[in-house]
Amino acid sequence: MTTRRTVLKGMTAAGGLLAAPQLLHAQAKTELNVIWVGWPESHITPMAEMFMKNNPMIGLKLERIPFNELFPALEVRLQARTPLPDIFFADGPLTASYSIRKHLAELDGILGNDLVRYTKAALAQGTYKGKLMTLPYISSGMVLFLNRKHFADAGVALPEPDVAKRWTWEQTLEAAKKLTDPAKNQWGLVFEMADRPYQALTLPQSKGAQVLSEDGLTATGYVDSKPFIDAMQFYADLFNKHKVTPTGVFDTNLALEMFATGRASMYLATTPSLASISARKDLDWTVAPQPYFEGGKAVTPTGSWHIGMNPRTKQRAAAETFIKAFAQPEYVEAQARLRPNPPVLKSVWDSMGAELDTPGWRIVRSEMENTAVPRPATPGWLEYEDILRGAFREIQGGANVEQRLKKAARDIDREFAKYRG
Repeated sequence: MTTRRTVLKGMTAAGGLLAAPQLLHAQAKTELNVIWVGWPESHITPMAEMFMKNNPMIGLKLERIPFNELFPALEVRLQARTPLPDIFFADGPLTASYSIRKHLAELDGILGNDLVRYTKAALAQGTYKGKLMTLPYISSGMVLFLNRKHFADAGVALPEPDVAKRWTWEQTLEAAKKLTDPAKNQWGLVFEMADRPYQALTLPQSKGAQVLSEDGLTATGYVDSKPFIDAMQFYADLFNKHKVTPTGVFDTNLALEMFATGRASMYLATTPSLASISARKDLDWTVAPQPYFEGGKAVTPTGSWHIGMNPRTKQRAAAETFIKAFAQPEYVEAQARLRPNPPVLKSVWDSMGAELDTPGWRIVRSEMENTAVPRPATPGWLEYEDILRGAFREIQGGANVEQRLKKAARDIDREFAKYRG
C-alpha cells in the first residue's frame, strides 16, 4: 500500500515535487512565503489579492500544492526547521502533530480572547492543550443526497431534511436494498470518502466508540473495541453481504459522478457536492441528515483547512498581519462565496443568510453546533489515518473485520511509540 510515509521518502530522495511559486505584488516591502492547498486558482488568487489590497506593503509568494502532495511536502519543509514557509495551510487534525514538533506559533496572543465567535468544532480542531495553534479558515460537514426518481420508482418514502427526524443506519440499509438494481447498474448507497477516517469514524462513534485514547497515543482497546468492530461490521456488510454499496470507489470525483449520473440512489458527501449537484439541471434530488445507529447517537464529521504560522519566520510582523486579516469576517465570507464550505465564524452564517438558507445548509449549520465531532487530536494523525485507510479498504474487500482492526490497532501503537515518553 502506498502511504504518505512512502511518498515522503520518495519526495525526500527526489528533492520534492512542489508547485512553482506564484509571486504576487513583487514591489512590496515585505514578502511572505505562503504554502496553500492546491485548490483552483479562482478560489485562491482573489483572497490573496484582497489581502494585498488591504496591506499594500506585504507581497505574497504563493505555492499551490495538490492535496495528495501537500502533506509530505510540508513534512519535508517544516522538518528542515528553516524560516520558510512563513505561513502554511494545515489540515485541522494535524494541529496536534505540528504543535508537538514545534512547527506552529501560538495564536492566542495575536487574536485576543474573542474566540467564541468561531463554531465550536472549528475552534476545537485548531486548539492543542488549551492554546489556539492553527487559525480555522474553512470547515466541513456532510449531508445525505437522495435521488427522488429512484425513491419514487422503488416505492420508498424519502427521509425528511430535518435533523430531528434523521434516519437510522438500519433504515438506510433497508431502503438501500430496495433501491439497488444490478440490472440498471444502480447502487443504493455510495460514500464520498469510503476509505477515509474523516467519514468512516462517525459510524463507530455513533455506537459510542472512543476512537483513540484521551492522550491520543493508544489505539489498542479503542480501534478494536466492540462498538468499533460492530459498526465496521455493518459497514463491511454494505459491500459484501448486502451488496448495496460498490467496492473500490475511493476516488471522490467518481463517487460524485455515480450519484450525478443516476448510478447511485443515496450519496453521503460533503458540502462542495451541493454546488456540483445543483449544476445538474436534469437531476431531481433532495437532501437529508447523515444517519445514526439505532440506540446510539448522531455523530457527523467536521474539520477542514486551518492556517498555521511558522514560529521560525523572519517576517513575524507581516505573518501576524496575515493571521489577523484571515480571522476577519469579511475574509471568511469572501472565501465561503468562492468555495462552498461551511463558514467557521457564526457571524458569517448570519451575513450569508440568503445563500445558506437552503435545506442542505440548514442541516449543516445544525450539525456544526450539535453533532459535529472533529477528528481525534493526536501527534500521529498521519500514521493513524494511513493505517486505518488500509484497514477500511481491506474490510471492504472482505477481510475479517475483528482481525483486521486488531492488526490496525497494533500497527498504530507501534507507530505511536516514537511520540511516547
